[in-house]
Amino acid sequence: MKASEKRRIARAIRSAVPALYEKGNLLAATPRGRILRGIVLEGSAADPHGVYLSMFVQPLYVPATTVVLTIGDRLGGGSKTWHADEAEAAAAVAQENGVPFFGPITSPEQLAEWGYLEGKRNGYIRESKAYSLVAAGRLIKGIRALRELAESLEGKDTPWVVEMKERAEQLAALAESNPPAAHELLAQWEAETVSELRIQDVP
Repeated sequence: MKASEKRRIARAIRSAVPALYEKGNLLAATPRGRILRGIVLEGSAADPHGVYLSMFVQPLYVPATTVVLTIGDRLGGGSKTWHADEAEAAAAVAQENGVPFFGPITSPEQLAEWGYLEGKRNGYIRESKAYSLVAAGRLIKGIRALRELAESLEGKDTPWVVEMKERAEQLAALAESNPPAAHELLAQWEAETVSELRIQDVP
């Protein structure tokens, strides 16, 4: 898809949802706070003239080097791509389905209590909820969730699994022995993620 066509879709969505801030392929909900939320315009190898529109929620205190779409879905369904002549329709779907999904999740407390996450076994989703419990000051539940996560992780030699397990154990130990230090660690990870994603200017 041409850059001008992608901008046409992005402009239509922003016109329908003025609280979105455009940053490259990201339309971020504002104010940003500790939770990055919004819509990403992704290119499609199968449809070079279209883009996927992915709505997502990403807690910034979970270390990441890219926008993570795991907590989210594609607008219009998994295989739906959007073209420039569908810009207004894309904007309507973003307003009707995207905003109700990511709009209410503005804090660690809300993410920790979000019914959408219940029962999901994906490691990143469980990690996000456990970190959010700690960030929200719900330490007993957070520590339990972190330890359950660490014990459940498989693929012990896979680097990302090892990192996730070590982080969970580190945060659980701090939350139990020194809660202020646990909050400082989350703030440090958040600052690093913001820097990696280059979203310091997203209000």
